[in-house]
Amino acid sequence: MKLKRFLILLMSILVIVSVALIFTPLLEAFSQNSSLVQGAVSPGATYSYEMDVIGGQINFYRDNSVSNLIGNSNFTNSYINVTMDNGYATFSVKLFSDCGVDKTILADSFVLKAGENSKLLESFFPSGLGKEGGFVNVFNNTGQCNGTSNVYSEINVGRGETLYSTSQEVKLINVPQQPSGFLGNLSRTLGANSVYYIGTQSHSFLSHICFTGNSTVISQLFGSTSVSNVSLLYISLRNTNVAVETLNVSHYVTQYVTVVAIIWVFGVIYMVSIFRRASLKRRK
Repeated sequence: MKLKRFLILLMSILVIVSVALIFTPLLEAFSQNSSLVQGAVSPGATYSYEMDVIGGQINFYRDNSVSNLIGNSNFTNSYINVTMDNGYATFSVKLFSDCGVDKTILADSFVLKAGENSKLLESFFPSGLGKEGGFVNVFNNTGQCNGTSNVYSEINVGRGETLYSTSQEVKLINVPQQPSGFLGNLSRTLGANSVYYIGTQSHSFLSHICFTGNSTVISQLFGSTSVSNVSLLYISLRNTNVAVETLNVSHYVTQYVTVVAIIWVFGVIYMVSIFRRASLKRRK
């Protein structure tokens, strides 16, 4: 009788430890998520983006002070900081040029104000992506929603904390003035013109885009209407203080699956050994 009670107690401990290991990361993520700004365009929401090219370049219709610095593959890590206020967003843009010999200079710095109906704000924070197969206009081009994905859904929310969500993939179609030749082939190989958004309670926010072609919205981000096209330009989220709509539950509950399995293996072996020793004693 004592053996039976002990085995039941040990089994209960294994169950409690297993449940704690599996669900604690998820509960912590829910708690963390609830402490963030609710809604992508809510006042106080902030975003930090990095912008660069992956072996591509920025082309201009005509030369100017900025084109001379960031054209001809000189464009390098640049930054876009976005702050939400009531009814509009402030885009603070800093463009950098790689002048060689480990020397980087600030090519241009400016601020854009985007109202809630502007193409710039709608491109970064669309109000309705719709169902898989539906169409949406972002970055002044038509995109088709390809459904949810785990790609570009790891969100840095500051202080070294990370949330794991799911993203919505949008594939831009018929983008004008796409490059040909080597850059055109490279763009197709790398899956350019795919955009990834993270959903929130209100609107979605841009997580990542790799863009090749022409877009008036992209031109705005260079402070110029003379951008003819870009090739392999990416804009990627670095961090935000905004809560996601959907956490990737499977990521959290599987974090300690291996540990739980090992605990159960040793636990079962231990219980079997105790039972066998008790059985031998009774036989003697």
